[in-house]
Amino acid sequence: MKYTIRFLMVAFMLLVSAASLFADEPLRVFVGEFSVVGGQGKDDARAAVQALLASRINGQQILSVSSADEAEVTVGGTYLVIGKNYSLDAVAKDAADQTVCRTFVQGEGGQEALFAATGTLAEKLADELNRKNKAGLVNRTPRAIVAVQQPVVVPQPPTNTDIVRPGTVAADSANIVRSGTGSDIIHQQQFHRGVPNAGEIKRLNGMFNLMTPGGVAPDGRKMMFMATDRSVQLFREGESRPVTGFTVKPIMKIVGLDYVDADGDGAAELYVTMVNQGDIASQIWEFKNNRLTKVAEDIPYFFRAIAVAGGDLKLYAQEQGRDDVQYYGDLYEVVRQGKKIIRKAKITLPRYGNIYSFNQFRNHDGELLTVVFHEENYLVVYDKNQKEIWRSNDRFGGSELYYTTEDLDNVRVTGMDERWFFLNQRIQVTAQNEILVGKNEGFFVIGNARMYKKGAVYNLYWNGAALEELWHTKDTQNYMPDFYFDEKTNELYLLQISQREDTLMGRKGASSLQIKKVE
Repeated sequence: MKYTIRFLMVAFMLLVSAASLFADEPLRVFVGEFSVVGGQGKDDARAAVQALLASRINGQQILSVSSADEAEVTVGGTYLVIGKNYSLDAVAKDAADQTVCRTFVQGEGGQEALFAATGTLAEKLADELNRKNKAGLVNRTPRAIVAVQQPVVVPQPPTNTDIVRPGTVAADSANIVRSGTGSDIIHQQQFHRGVPNAGEIKRLNGMFNLMTPGGVAPDGRKMMFMATDRSVQLFREGESRPVTGFTVKPIMKIVGLDYVDADGDGAAELYVTMVNQGDIASQIWEFKNNRLTKVAEDIPYFFRAIAVAGGDLKLYAQEQGRDDVQYYGDLYEVVRQGKKIIRKAKITLPRYGNIYSFNQFRNHDGELLTVVFHEENYLVVYDKNQKEIWRSNDRFGGSELYYTTEDLDNVRVTGMDERWFFLNQRIQVTAQNEILVGKNEGFFVIGNARMYKKGAVYNLYWNGAALEELWHTKDTQNYMPDFYFDEKTNELYLLQISQREDTLMGRKGASSLQIKKVE
């Protein structure tokens, strides 16, 4: 009995001490995930509401914290979208799970109005919390003290010996891990995350969106073409200053960069896909004697060099359409004859497929399958009859690169006189029919507002029923706009935006190219 009394006295003293300690300190608030009902991109909207509200509620009297354990008040709620109407409802609870206050905002504009809506909700919520806090109606007991009274659950170690943890068992040549009697478990292969001593490229000035291998210099060093919105530069391995380059007019924007021998003369050419005031006006450049020379311009094709099913690298082209259908008609393998582009073999793409969202691979029986990015970045696999046979649960891809076209007909509906089109990262297939895709995840990604904060590359293979993971890289700490895997050397090139440009703060953008060895 005396121990119980002593415990209660200590707890009371802690409560009094905590109340005195935090009386003049900001209220510590954690914003949790909101439920999303209706609208598109629910996962993105859920993350966007959480991030936006957390940043906007932060102030002199409220401190937005990063976890519920260190919070005195937690906030959750619901984001409802029906057509162009929305309602954003929030509820705040203290450490004892008692409701402190509720508030909401509603209006028209759908997801496009989310930024203004979260700002208004943050103001209303902050006013309510500050008013209740000043009136002494918020239980500011630290969660650590509340947690002392809760039973501690000790997790038991797993007893299923058929599950192999990464790194405990080596894989055989078929990538199947043998564990126990009759157990075949797919194992994520160990990925070496080191940077080779040779080939490391330093920090680069400018925000680069695209890159493509540029061959080998006479001294044996690799070359890499890289592009910003309005410039192309050629870098030599180990150097941060470009060998050569060029810029385009301010009304133009570069959206594609490929280096491939499309005329069969033994020397590759640079194909630069670019948009001129909404219309495709691509160019062809040649690199000779350390100089880039333009040989053709205003070509009405999207270009991309693709090694279909892990075969030879070839140039493909697709026409531009109008309105929603920006990729018109079938995809063609093309060759160059002087300044002309000649169409050859045709590839009819399945649903969601376009020149920037597809590749093909072969299954164990040699059948040709097609993998594409869904419009919401799910991976979809089709058989030879263009019938969907598998779809991923996770999203891959993700790019901030876009171009716009005029859209005056829908101004009253969207409130914008332009339509945005995003171009996804390439899908690369190796000679072993392994599929490499990028995966960017964002701080917020909703509507036309995209800002990714980390990226990784995943290596997948077809096990006969689904795409399974062989390995993936560690997440970068920056947005990863492009990547390239060199099969001959097993080197993976990761392009990252290491610093975003901010004209108001006078901050210039910067990029980095990291090389990882896959072993």
